[in-house]
Amino acid sequence: MKRSSSEKIELAIYYIMIFLILREWLVPIMELTDTGYFIQFMVFMALCLTLGVFSLPLVVTWLIKIIYITWFIVNVYSDGTLTTMQFLSNELKYNISTLFAGEWIYVSDPLRTSLFFILLWMLIYLIQHWVSVRYTIYYFLLLTVFFVGTLDTFTDYDGTLAIINVMVLGLVLTSLLFIKRLMQATNTQKDWSSYLVFAAPIIIFVTIAGVVAAFLPKAEPQWPDPVPYMKGIAGIGGSSTQSVATVGYGNNDENLGGPFAGDDTIVYEIKTPIRQYWRVETKDFYTSKGWIHTGDESLQQTLEMSDVLPLSIGPGKEEPQSVQVQAVEEEHRFLLQAYGTTSYLLYDPQSVLRFNRGNEKIAAVANNDVMAPASYEMTFQQPEYSYTALKESLSSTENDPRYLQLPDDLPQRVTDLAHEITDWYESVYDKARAVEDYFARNGFQYETTNVQVPAANQDYVDQFLFETKLGYCDNFSTSMVVLLRSVGIQARWVKGFASGERVYAEDGIYTYQVTNNDAHSWVEAYIDGIGWMPFEPTIGFSNPMNINYDVDLETPEEEQLPELEKQETPKPELEEQDTQQKAKNASSTIDWSKFKWLLYGLLALIVIGSILAWKKRGKWQPKLAVQMNRSKLNNAGTFEEAYFVLLKQLERIHLKRSQDETLKQFAKRVDEQLSTTKMSELTAFYEQLIYAKQSEHLNTAEMKEIWEYLINRTSS
Repeated sequence: MKRSSSEKIELAIYYIMIFLILREWLVPIMELTDTGYFIQFMVFMALCLTLGVFSLPLVVTWLIKIIYITWFIVNVYSDGTLTTMQFLSNELKYNISTLFAGEWIYVSDPLRTSLFFILLWMLIYLIQHWVSVRYTIYYFLLLTVFFVGTLDTFTDYDGTLAIINVMVLGLVLTSLLFIKRLMQATNTQKDWSSYLVFAAPIIIFVTIAGVVAAFLPKAEPQWPDPVPYMKGIAGIGGSSTQSVATVGYGNNDENLGGPFAGDDTIVYEIKTPIRQYWRVETKDFYTSKGWIHTGDESLQQTLEMSDVLPLSIGPGKEEPQSVQVQAVEEEHRFLLQAYGTTSYLLYDPQSVLRFNRGNEKIAAVANNDVMAPASYEMTFQQPEYSYTALKESLSSTENDPRYLQLPDDLPQRVTDLAHEITDWYESVYDKARAVEDYFARNGFQYETTNVQVPAANQDYVDQFLFETKLGYCDNFSTSMVVLLRSVGIQARWVKGFASGERVYAEDGIYTYQVTNNDAHSWVEAYIDGIGWMPFEPTIGFSNPMNINYDVDLETPEEEQLPELEKQETPKPELEEQDTQQKAKNASSTIDWSKFKWLLYGLLALIVIGSILAWKKRGKWQPKLAVQMNRSKLNNAGTFEEAYFVLLKQLERIHLKRSQDETLKQFAKRVDEQLSTTKMSELTAFYEQLIYAKQSEHLNTAEMKEIWEYLINRTSS
């Protein structure tokens, strides 16, 4: 049904107010979820409402909206390496297979964004029906007030101004629609002058009321805040009188626990070739409430810039790389450390380094005063840990006994839990990894506000492990250190900053902004033959350590034959023939020139065969890997080796896991490239088998089938 020009103008007025009300929905969603592209979403809402004004065919309006959504998805998520059709095809295949496999959490971000667009589309369609057919906005207005009010109450979003805007717009629109319904009921011919006579007083009155409401002073709340009461009923959160600290790097860690407020003030801007944790110091003595450092002033030494840094985690064998640190807030009197730091460059020629051997804290000193340098550079060589060596080390005994210290009154159930987690494993590395992954699989949650302080007679770790299971990095890292020490593994508590947010990249150098929110703590454990090694138990954080998964395929039988031939004992008859031949050689010399071309031909065949075998290795290597490693899939002890054989095969086809990628993220990327969901399934199997000890519930036959399928896919 075609609309007249006056009807289109009238509908456009309604939709402009609808658009402004919908904006109050979108603003808190964008703010609370830290979602970008606000303008693009607003344009989509304006597009949907504008198309609703005109009586266009449904197919046309759908096509326009779908084109806009497609344009947004391609421009935001495509990196330009694929054509538009290839990108959309890959996304479609991956998400369809993921959904049919029931792996809802693994759908891609483009699909999630598309679903959000469709949600906005359906919401606007419903509102258009209410306005243009039923001439009412009551339910939508009620939902909007409830939505904004709920967010204002239970989140950090301030909805005061939004509530006023919604009420003013909603009351004006409700009044206009009431006039519309009244004119239809009385069959009154619409006349713009008479229409404005009715509408103008309402619009003026509501607008004045809204302005007065915005600027008049407000009384304090007459009812108590219901949020603490509801959290108390739910059994979460601490005392209502508990003080809230501000997040950031501090020196006093004697009493950990309690909530803290976020602070996104930028303290460092760092240019680095790889993602790093920025280490500052370690602490060794756990008091049952927090951490202290037991060293004294005698452990401090002064170093020149050219001196070798005596850090306990030495540099790796890679090429030296440089990091530039810019202190935006010059408040911290220490130098950040990258793992494998070898030297510093400070721009003050009078400055030297002060190194504390007890906690490995490094500071810049000039004229005996500790400085907070505005900028400096460090050189590092990232350490690399051999997976084979890690698996072979079975003890943690060659360092310092203070890293096994525990309070005398540590509850026995903490020690019992430590043994329960680690007794399945032999190597120190496997035990530490089991503790590291324990928190992600046993109901623990990362929380910064509803965090309790332990009572006077309560152990900080015991409270977190067995009662609250809510906390942030200090809870997770302290608990891991105590659990490791409980089973005889030397461990220490490490403080510093997480990587920060990457904001810029150029020529392989990445710029990270590190804020007070990035102040962080983690764990270092000592492994005999390896040394100190970082671990990250906090949920939501990723350890940037570099492990070389040096799992090589076994030598094929064909390559062993020459060695076997060398070890064979010559038979007597062959020895006799050899003696006779030597006697003949004494009287006559063999003319080897007759066999020259035959030897050249054999050599050419060997070279050509070797080249062909190398070029076709993608066909025979996977089959060989299947034959040689199939038996390793039968139990947890050897399945991990077979899993890393698969990682090596994937690396051969340029699917290598990056340092800042979790196994789940890597599995998802592999599945996207191979158009399957098998890698995610196998990784889930692997994590259950290795870390959750659920081997009795796993289908090993299915694991074998999936593993062989993925190995064989590397040959296609």
